[in-house]
Amino acid sequence: MIKEGKFESRQAIALLVITCLAKEFFTESNIIANKVGTAGWYMVLISAVVAAVGFAFVYALLKRFPGKSIVEIYDVVFGRYIGFVFSFLLAAVLLISAAINLREYIEVIKIYVFPKTQPSFLIISFILVVVILGFLGFENIARYSKLAAYLLLTEFIALFLLSSYLFEFYRLYPLLGYGLKNTLLQGFLRSSIFGEITLVAVFVKSLNETKEAKRIGYTSLIIAAVLLAIMQFGFILIFTYPFGQEIVAPLYTAASLIHYGAFFHRIEAMFLFVWNISILIEIPVLFYMVMLIYSHLFGINDRRPIIIPLAIILITMSLIPGNILELMTFYIRYIREYSWIVYYVFPAAALLVSVLSKKREDKYA
Repeated sequence: MIKEGKFESRQAIALLVITCLAKEFFTESNIIANKVGTAGWYMVLISAVVAAVGFAFVYALLKRFPGKSIVEIYDVVFGRYIGFVFSFLLAAVLLISAAINLREYIEVIKIYVFPKTQPSFLIISFILVVVILGFLGFENIARYSKLAAYLLLTEFIALFLLSSYLFEFYRLYPLLGYGLKNTLLQGFLRSSIFGEITLVAVFVKSLNETKEAKRIGYTSLIIAAVLLAIMQFGFILIFTYPFGQEIVAPLYTAASLIHYGAFFHRIEAMFLFVWNISILIEIPVLFYMVMLIYSHLFGINDRRPIIIPLAIILITMSLIPGNILELMTFYIRYIREYSWIVYYVFPAAALLVSVLSKKREDKYA
């Protein structure tokens, strides 16, 4: 039997921050530039504000039912059948997100690093690591995340400083991008960028106390929002936004432009470590959350037998998109614009129903 174990809040924060940011290293900057032009760097801050409001509902729900995960709360509030549907939809969104993010990573790495390698071979090779981490347990993933966070932050700062000589501040104009109204709308829709912070409600039993979820969630959100805004800000300063819209992996391309003399260049090789380490945390985290929810839904105590079947489903789903254009214009677009319903609206609905029906357990804690 696999046990989640207990881990400290700093490990949980590192895990959630990396899970939120991993998608930004691939096509996300390109997509944001297409949506809002030069306003991308503060659009993500608008998304963070929306996510903060959404997380307030999540934490208020956890506080009413201390010691319970969000899937258990759904059962208490809505009953077994409706709670099953809510939890199942959450697991489905997480699994689809994992499949899409994995395929996005594979497509980008194939374009820039392994152009002649079949996507299926790369996906299966990656899934082997996910399966191994699944057997090791969630506590080990969290500890690995904290260790990786220091390396990722160091590389992030180094790449930002090294590329600073490429910055041209006139590229920030027009400041309102495609219009303030459009930026506000996209900021609201793309608040799902930070939706992974609500995963603390799924693994809340691995924390020492339920009240830690508040600090973990908001700290993770602030750190992720600041780093994401900095990345988007640097992207706009390096590329004009019409040109940036044509680049598949803008941050990797920016790293490839760094040259200091005749011997210090090809810095994108260092950037590959950021890619690989971040995705090797994000996908296992999403995969393990799906496994936790699935185990709860069907009353499974020993999770080991379901790891490989879920991995096969993940492989199959990641192979559904025909190419990167289809992936970006359809799958990524809809999952990242509308998954906020599952992340924020479902918990808000559960909170409202629990208040109206006067269901709570904190008075007995």
